[in-house]
Amino acid sequence: MRRAVFAVVFSILLSLTASSAGEISGISAETAVLVDASDNEVLFARGAEQKMQPASMTKIMTAIIVIENCEPNAEITVSRNCTGIEGSSAYLMAGEVFTVEELLYALLLQSANDAACALAEFCGGYDGFIEKMNGKASELGLKNTHYANPHGLPDENHYSTAYDTAVLLCFCMKNPVFRKISGSVDYVTEPGENRRGRYFTNHNKLLYVCDGVCGGKTGYTASSGRCLCSYYEKDGVSLCAVTMNAPRDWDDHARLYDYGKSLYENVSLDTAGVYKLHIVGGVSDTAECTVDEDAKITVKKNGGNIKKVIYMRRFEYAPVYAGERIGSLLYFQGDKMIYTAPLYADNKVEAEKSDVRNFLKWKR
Repeated sequence: MRRAVFAVVFSILLSLTASSAGEISGISAETAVLVDASDNEVLFARGAEQKMQPASMTKIMTAIIVIENCEPNAEITVSRNCTGIEGSSAYLMAGEVFTVEELLYALLLQSANDAACALAEFCGGYDGFIEKMNGKASELGLKNTHYANPHGLPDENHYSTAYDTAVLLCFCMKNPVFRKISGSVDYVTEPGENRRGRYFTNHNKLLYVCDGVCGGKTGYTASSGRCLCSYYEKDGVSLCAVTMNAPRDWDDHARLYDYGKSLYENVSLDTAGVYKLHIVGGVSDTAECTVDEDAKITVKKNGGNIKKVIYMRRFEYAPVYAGERIGSLLYFQGDKMIYTAPLYADNKVEAEKSDVRNFLKWKR
């Protein structure tokens, strides 16, 4: 059995300048939030905990519940209950048959309320599905969120906040199926024996006009106003923005992302070097791991000094083999780990035969 590890800690006195970005001007939203998507740290907030109508942003919760609980190729027969629902629609007809995946595209691209109903009925029954939505909200710690339907049409018991929606979208974007569908520009369902063909286009204009935006969801009702959640990922920066009741939501999100990007900078970590592990009973006293190049990463400008930590065993008995992991290299900015890399032995360190015989004799 390998021995326990110990930590050797070094501080790197990188000169990290404070953020030069000021307040964000011209944001039209009644409530808004911008978070670092890696840890949900709030970078900008305006009424971010205020309960609001989420409108069709609700459908990101509907989508993740379906993705986590249903097979994508399972077939759904549209019921009469799910036809003619007000608002955005895929104009589904009773008796038409679609796969779960096809209706997910209708849900997230076309923002189809009838698709939301059909998916909910299929995935646990309509009322049971609402319970799943609220259960998931509780699981994710969305303290100011409650769902009364799967599509987001107005209901006094249906509400969320900008911050809760951001946390939810960050969670959803970790799912590859959600990420793919949410970031798709369009989608075609071919006609069949028991359904018409459909063509869906994504209502999220940011996918076309804001470089780096790769997912999200629009929303609108007369009482909620324009709502938008979006996800940005580029050059080592991951951000999530949410605006609610925002007359100029596209512009709001562009401003939020410009501000968010200004809070980060690229730094070089001194990862290059030779890291040594003490070996007992070997033909050599040490096993070495050589790292050839420094690592370049993106960090927050005002996040504080960066600390380097080497985790390595105090010693190891020979033999140690080439490619065997002998430790880890980690970097922290404050309490947040910002980089990690494994350390592997360059070469095998053979055991001295006499030492092995003596060790075995002692063990008897």
